This record gives sequence, C-alpha cells and structure tokens, in this order.
Amino acid sequence: MPSYAAFGGCLDSDISFPELIELPASLPTWTLRTSSAAPDASPGEHLGQDQVDGEVLVRLYRNGGGYRLRFDDTGIFEVSADGSRIRWFPAGREPDEATRIDVLGRVLALAMHAGGMFCLHGSAVTMGDGAVAFLAPKLHGKSTLALALALAGGRLMGDDTIALDLAGGPSVRPGVHGVRLWADSAARLTGDTGGRSAGGKGVFEVLTEDQLMRSPAPLRAIYLLAPVPSDAGPPARRKRLEPVPAALSLVSHAKLGSLLGKGETGVLVRWAAAVVRTTPVYVFELMRDFDRLPEIVRQLQAWHAGAHAAVAEPALP
Repeated sequence: MPSYAAFGGCLDSDISFPELIELPASLPTWTLRTSSAAPDASPGEHLGQDQVDGEVLVRLYRNGGGYRLRFDDTGIFEVSADGSRIRWFPAGREPDEATRIDVLGRVLALAMHAGGMFCLHGSAVTMGDGAVAFLAPKLHGKSTLALALALAGGRLMGDDTIALDLAGGPSVRPGVHGVRLWADSAARLTGDTGGRSAGGKGVFEVLTEDQLMRSPAPLRAIYLLAPVPSDAGPPARRKRLEPVPAALSLVSHAKLGSLLGKGETGVLVRWAAAVVRTTPVYVFELMRDFDRLPEIVRQLQAWHAGAHAAVAEPALP
C-alpha cells in the first residue's frame, strides 16, 4: 500500500491521495484502513460538532479506544487513543474528493491532537529564519495572504491546518500545499480560476517546488488577521498581545475547537500557553484591498527578513 508525506510524517493508506507526495516504504506515523465491517453501535461520549459545508455536519465522540468522527456524507472515522491508527467505515461509499478533504483536514488533525500536536486553523509561510502563521475565521484572506507571500519569495508550509510540534520549542510541520481560494483571489494572484472544487472554493497547486517548504521550521510569529477598510491608514499594522489574551486567541482558533468542546479545553489551554511563552502573537490590521496587497507583503517581509529579533511595533489605536 502506498505511503505519503503528510504533516512531517508518513501516512500509510489504502486510499489514494494524488495531492500528496508518495514516499518509499517506511515506518508509518499513521495507518489508514478501510473497513467493510460495521462500527460498534455505541459511539461513546459526545464531545462536540461542527459544520463541514452547507448542511453537512461532523460529530466527535470519545470512548475507551480513542475517538470517533461521524460525517454526514463521508461516513465514520475511528482514531486510536494515540492517534496512530485510523479506520474508515464508508457504508458503501467510494473514496472521493470529499473523503480526502475530510482525511487531510479534521481526521488527521484529530490524529495529531491525540498524538500531542497542537493544530490551528490557518495558513503558514516561511520567511527569514522561520515560519509565520496567519489565523482567522473564514473569508478573512489568510490563504490569499499566504499565497501572495510564497509568490513573493516565501515558501508555503501549508493551508487550512497548521500542525505545531511543541517539543523543544514550537515548530510548524509542513502540511498540505494546495491553497484553497475563491475565484476572484485566484484570478488576481495567479490568473487561474480552474482549481479543483472544494467546498465552494477551488484548490490551486500553482507553486513551484522552491516555493514550497517540505521540512519543519521554527515558529517565529503568529498573526491574527483583522481586516480594515482600504481608507483606514497604513495598509498593515501589528500590535503584540499580552500572554493571556494571546493564549485565549490561539484556543479560539484551534482546528478542532468546536468538535473537542469543553472536554479537552484544558489541553488546548496548556498547549496555547506553551506557544505564547516563546512566540509573539500579533493582532494584524490589514487592508482588504488587492491593490494594497503588495505593500502588505513588503511590510511582512521587512519584519521577517533576517534573523529572529524584536522590533518596535507601530501602535494601534
């Protein structure tokens, strides 16, 4: 069965993932197997649920053997307590684009959470001597900004899921390199509007190999995107948050926050506190104006061009 590079590890799977790079046979970090049997009738303790797309929901349960994710459309995925084993119960469904999106999104994020990695919803790019992460709700432009930075000399680490390894100081694991964009953003940045459909957006794989980062990188900064009108002053300003609000902000942007519910909030808080002890978290005001995007990119490049060092912060009102 093929093995694939994913989030700095090896996914051994009986489902094909054409969007991932195949690896030679090696010790897997995660194994994914399709099961023809029916899952246990009792799912376990319900932790939370989240909206996938439209009216499609996913629900998370926890039991003695690990976790269970139940998607309305793609079936049930069971993840072992240590995150290393994944079983898919498709109920007769063939693996398709939606199945792969679910695996590379919430399923692997849950496996990494079980294995002790902190997963955030955002995009990450390497600049200077480390990685910079951008966090925001949907429609705030984090994928657009990450792609613009990669096209301007950075290297894309991943889009949608940021996997943080906290051992020895936070570092970002390389994730999935297809960027999910709306058609207007894709047209302005790449001239391409023909990406694969993914939940209303298109998935664009437009970067060359030297614009992609395929190894872990130390986390140097986290930006919480706060778009402002195009007539609101400078195109980009940042202000560093104090540790407590910074940690709470990271918890609010946890990839699985809605699914994990209150049952595992304490774990997320501890991980977030560990990150902000060494990594600055900024509120980042940026104009929502494509014409000002090059200026925003140049400002970020100036902040992260060289070795990691503290710099003066422009004050926000």
